[in-house]
Amino acid sequence: MDANASFEDLSDLLEKCKMTHDEYQDSVKALTSGMVVMMKREPKDCWVNGYNPDLLRAWNANMDIQFILDEFSCIMYMMSYVAKPEHEMTEFLNSVIRDVKKSKVNERDEMKQIMQAYAKHREVSAQESVARVCGLPLKKCSRTVIFVQTDEDGLKMSLPLSRLKDMGPDEEDVWMSGLPDKYENRPATGDFNDMCLADFASGCRVLYGRQTEGPNAVPLQNDKGFVQKRTQGKSAIIRFTRFSEKKQPEKFYRRLLKLYFPHRTDDELKSEYYPTYEDFYNRGRGGSVKQYVDFNRKRYEGQGKEIEKALKQLEKQGPVLNAWNTFAPEVEVDRLECVAQRQAIHPDEHEEQDQIPDYEVHALYSGAIDAPKLSPDFVRSMYRSLNETQASVFYTVREWCLKRVWGHNPEPLFYFISGGAGCGKSHVIKCVYQEATKILRQLPRFRDEADMSQPAVLLTAFTGTAAFNISGKTLHSVLKLPRNLRPPYQGLGNALDEVRAVLSNAEILIIDEISMVSKELFAYVHWRFQQIKGNRKPFGGMSVLAVGDFYQLPPVGKAKQLCVCEGDVLDLWKDFQMVNLTEIMRQKDDRAFAQLLNRIRTKKKTDSLSVDDAALLTQAVAEIKDCPPDVLHIFATNKEVDAHNAATVTALRLQVVNIPAEDYRKDPRTGGMVILTDLKGNSRDLPDNIQAAQGARVMVTRNLDTEDGIVNGTFGTIANIVPIAGCGPTTVKLIGLQLDNPTAGQKFRRKIAGATDDLVYIERFEEQMSKRGVVRRQFPMKLAFGCTAHKVQGMTMKSAVVCLKRVFESGMAYVSP
Repeated sequence: MDANASFEDLSDLLEKCKMTHDEYQDSVKALTSGMVVMMKREPKDCWVNGYNPDLLRAWNANMDIQFILDEFSCIMYMMSYVAKPEHEMTEFLNSVIRDVKKSKVNERDEMKQIMQAYAKHREVSAQESVARVCGLPLKKCSRTVIFVQTDEDGLKMSLPLSRLKDMGPDEEDVWMSGLPDKYENRPATGDFNDMCLADFASGCRVLYGRQTEGPNAVPLQNDKGFVQKRTQGKSAIIRFTRFSEKKQPEKFYRRLLKLYFPHRTDDELKSEYYPTYEDFYNRGRGGSVKQYVDFNRKRYEGQGKEIEKALKQLEKQGPVLNAWNTFAPEVEVDRLECVAQRQAIHPDEHEEQDQIPDYEVHALYSGAIDAPKLSPDFVRSMYRSLNETQASVFYTVREWCLKRVWGHNPEPLFYFISGGAGCGKSHVIKCVYQEATKILRQLPRFRDEADMSQPAVLLTAFTGTAAFNISGKTLHSVLKLPRNLRPPYQGLGNALDEVRAVLSNAEILIIDEISMVSKELFAYVHWRFQQIKGNRKPFGGMSVLAVGDFYQLPPVGKAKQLCVCEGDVLDLWKDFQMVNLTEIMRQKDDRAFAQLLNRIRTKKKTDSLSVDDAALLTQAVAEIKDCPPDVLHIFATNKEVDAHNAATVTALRLQVVNIPAEDYRKDPRTGGMVILTDLKGNSRDLPDNIQAAQGARVMVTRNLDTEDGIVNGTFGTIANIVPIAGCGPTTVKLIGLQLDNPTAGQKFRRKIAGATDDLVYIERFEEQMSKRGVVRRQFPMKLAFGCTAHKVQGMTMKSAVVCLKRVFESGMAYVSP
């Protein structure tokens, strides 16, 4: 039959289809379930929504109406808007609960972490947020809803303590009267006498205060208060506890009698001849009790049995989707599309086209800043191990925190804690952080805050490696600093409220590896806190503890260290007091090497080494070809590093896979993303190509997750390369790493369905290139059989090969060992 044919009416359509009317009805019945009303329409109107001409003129907008014959479908349709399922939130909370159980914390801390996760990650619309902040009601009801207690063991409230003290020891009436008590003391006149509890709760409201003086107030017996009948047509909706007739028969029948049988005391709900509630209901007063209860119950629970049946069916079989689909097919289509989008893509399926980015910003910022959790015994042992100089810093900060809690408002502290290798700078940071956090949590604003994730002390560092070592975050991620720090200052803009909500209560800022912080970055931190705190004092009134060693490597590029005075640059360093740690704490078992490190630390190029120092260093001198290839080689320049990486790959005969970057630019005409080819990036961009091979040593080059240890400078070995199915081995989807640090990357494991390995799987990282409007996707890693001295500052490793031939910066020889 011609697809473009037209029909006059249904009979014409059936005739051309060679179908009888009965066959047509059978086909329609097969495609529907339940009771459905099919309007008599012309074939030409098959794509016109159901409408009413009079309503259409009044509504003056699009309309789609139909008869409702399935109560369940109607309820489903309405409740889908009232109670939308938050699938993403449920999945997130389930993952949080699993992680909490693995961490083995007590129940109080477990609930606290779940509460924080829910408060921080639940999506709320702008309208709901405004309503909550302004205290506006989120729902309105035309009827009052009242809960009626029917259980014998129901909760009761005692009288106020002031009244109990004035009562005698033999007094038994010590409970406040509830709705059932007021009902039992209702007036014995008029229609009150034959009123059941359900009628009393629904038709009367309890009066308090001056309301009892009104003309319609009805006094209750035994001084139980006053009630007033509700306006006709405005009866309250009663709620009550439902009990199973099979599992809890006595509670079930007590509820029926309590609600629907008039009584003055509970003793009237049983009798000597019928000692159970069930017997009294079925046979009491010659069967009249059952008739009276059923009559009243039908008025309040007319659909009670149907609802109970539907609930049981829902528990066993789930929602009746066919009825829902028939009633609202377009809404169901949208729901199924959302479900399909949430389903995990099978690793063997090729869905690369759907993964083209559209200027998505990688979420490096996490609202909650969790404090590292240490046991009290471990914390006490940390405090006891402090030497005299470390303890002076510790107790100075502790005293300052106590003054803040006592309301003395002391001036902010600005300390620079310096020291050579092994002097315990990180140890001081941990002790100060734990004690300061514990004390500052007693500030009134923290006691009033339900959100315990807001930090009192900020642990930060310039590099991701240093931040992970102290269980902190990078300055850039905490303060949302821009990549380009050149003036003028770039404010937070729309992100101000988000950052302020997290950092507004912070009192102390700790910055580790301060030697790598430039003056531009330091000034940005100062301005950022002024904006967040709304305070023009240095750093917004924050106390700052800068920790590091200026004998180590300076900031990258031509920037000067903070301690170098420059007349035309904002000097925030002049307010800092220096505390120098001299006692070696970390390397007590190898004091000779530790002392050598600190002599190299302050040695000038013109100074000669002592005989003992030269002899100690000579023991470790060897040719590069004689050094083990799997040990990290440290060089001064990138050129040396690249040459060593290439030579090692060749020597080990690794099967190298070249992985090109994926570059995109937004088409201004279509709005879609256009793939670019042969685009060259600069040194600050992700690499144009990377080499990967199983067994190759690599280093992560971006801070993917500071808290989880996947940071710029994380080392590992490639153990698995996962290609995209059907696209050849060079089109890589995931790279599995065996990290040197086994505790890092917990969130990045088990990314392959059914995988049993414990590898950390890295996917392509996406960021804006230096070229305007271009997005690059590339694996954030590079070969790392060798690396520069700048990358290893602050790292701890068992062994390394150090080449000092082309050292060009002060501190390189000192930080490399």
